[in-house]
Amino acid sequence: MAESFETLGAGNGFSSCLEKIPAIQVLNQELLNPPSLEETMNAYWNFDSATFGGATFNPSNQPKDLICNESANVGNAADGDSRPGYPGEFTVTNSLPTIFFKDGVKYYKHGISMSFSATNDAALVGGGSSSSTFVTYSSSLYVVDQYLSPYSCVDETFGPPGEEEVIGKSASERTQTISSVTIGGIPFIKNVIKSFGGLAYNGPGTSCPSPNYPAEPSTPTLTLHTY
Repeated sequence: MAESFETLGAGNGFSSCLEKIPAIQVLNQELLNPPSLEETMNAYWNFDSATFGGATFNPSNQPKDLICNESANVGNAADGDSRPGYPGEFTVTNSLPTIFFKDGVKYYKHGISMSFSATNDAALVGGGSSSSTFVTYSSSLYVVDQYLSPYSCVDETFGPPGEEEVIGKSASERTQTISSVTIGGIPFIKNVIKSFGGLAYNGPGTSCPSPNYPAEPSTPTLTLHTY
């Protein structure tokens, strides 16, 4: 249980004035599921711990400690390895909240975020494939990936024009899925990007390479101080 306390802070619900995200940084980002002032305050003052996979960030501060040290619960933790053949890397981060304006409206962005990345590589006849899964949980704003493309598979040929012979297949895919989620009473944006590329050389009968994406991990957990 947290110890009760009172603070006037900066007169805005926080212990100092919030940093403002420059408009140019917001311009090319999409808005989704932004927290209210109350939710942003809750995430700031009462962050206790967050866990994603094997990564746990658990600062030892009491909420009242933020009155004198606004960064007492700021930090991060990581676990795992994202290289091919490893189960993936998890990160958990807590930072200070911010404010920004979009279309003339004021919004808040809490500082809690989590991420996961993993890659599966596979050997194919004369080639290989790579399938990657990237998952992030963040607040308020996200970027639409500029390199999205549906699954496609084309012939790989060899020979002079008019005499080409099919020698294999190449395939690729990049997708993005955005959704709103709530963790521990705090709103987040879940952003999932899956990327695949494969190349196989086995003559005219070569099958199209298929992705083998690492599975998405379970939803992170977030614990807030109670009184």
